[in-house]
Amino acid sequence: MSGALILIGAPGCGKSSVLDALSTMLEIDDVEFGAIETEQLARGWPWLTAAEWMPQLEAVVELQRRAGRQTFLVVSTPEDQQELRAVVDAVGAEQIVVVCLHAPADLAARRVAAREPDSWPGKAPLVEHARKLAGEIPSLRGIDVVLSTVDRQPSEVAGEVKSLLAAKGMLPAS
Repeated sequence: MSGALILIGAPGCGKSSVLDALSTMLEIDDVEFGAIETEQLARGWPWLTAAEWMPQLEAVVELQRRAGRQTFLVVSTPEDQQELRAVVDAVGAEQIVVVCLHAPADLAARRVAAREPDSWPGKAPLVEHARKLAGEIPSLRGIDVVLSTVDRQPSEVAGEVKSLLAAKGMLPAS
């Protein structure tokens, strides 16, 4: 496998869960890869802006390449078209597949509300932001496939992503 999967979607659509399931599948198949969640680059208080964490993403990918990795699974929540383009550019792979995970706005908001602690002051704003982005992200240009996560287990969605990557020649056929 060579290249990159960029897995995008609103908060609450299942990106981290699908990444975990896909990572397990690739490990079982002994496929080398690096996995990066861009949210971890921004995390802290105050959260870093995309302009601040994007160079970090580029640097992490470069450092991983120096360590011998050629394939990347990158999870991101692009706020707009420009940010999606910047993530693609920062990853800089020759072959990139952008998969958008989608859940309806109310479902994404409910998932975020269920997973975040009530004591966290950012919970209510994130719930509303998830609702907003669930309607916006799937319409961004540059998405290769939009996959619903409604009534689906992360392993099922990850299997579909894995099949897509194999069809694109980025994974050995299983």
